[in-house]
Amino acid sequence: MGLLAGLFDGHVATAQGDPRSLAAVMYPIEQSYVSRATESRRREFAAGRSLARQAMVSLGVPPTAIPAAADRAPIWPAGIVGSISHCSDWCVAAVARESQDCSALGIDVEPATPLDEDLLDTICDDDELRWLARQAEPGRGLLAKAIFSAKESVYKAQYPLSRQIIDFHAVSVALDMVSGSFLVRFRVDAEPFLSGYQASGRIAITSEFIATGVALKNVKEKAAQRELSA
Repeated sequence: MGLLAGLFDGHVATAQGDPRSLAAVMYPIEQSYVSRATESRRREFAAGRSLARQAMVSLGVPPTAIPAAADRAPIWPAGIVGSISHCSDWCVAAVARESQDCSALGIDVEPATPLDEDLLDTICDDDELRWLARQAEPGRGLLAKAIFSAKESVYKAQYPLSRQIIDFHAVSVALDMVSGSFLVRFRVDAEPFLSGYQASGRIAITSEFIATGVALKNVKEKAAQRELSA
């Protein structure tokens, strides 16, 4: 599995590949969403859908079309949660059966290059900036890119449940590179997530890519409990 090995627990299936060389296939309904897109966008879209189907099959789920909603988010089959990410030369997908242990999934892949310093204040909050300032060079910019990737994976996980667009400062990320994990804490309310909600994710860095993944647990159950106690 390479880059994605250990990114999730065993109940999550993953697949990955180079969109430039994958023999990716789109279903007719999927083709309609990228009919006017550039060739590179069509290639990456097709690769993401094909890899997601590959991961679904490993769960025993028949391959099926994965349309896009009006907001461009993937529409997964009933009972399935998933996430897709790609950069120009790598694409990743993660899927799982929806359960208390996995209410939503987020995955992200980025080139293993330093984050542009001009983006630091946009991506990182004060705590993250102070942590980065204590890290040795070289490598600080790569860790900043890792924080960016972690926030991207969290955003992808929360959006199907909240349907809210949150900015980078809406969540705070604490990286633990020794264990290859991160802790995320919501700093705003994005129902069903409340300020203070925490989740853990995992991170992998190779010479070429950074990948992060997060599985949000018991989200719907906790939201239902809040409604009953309100």
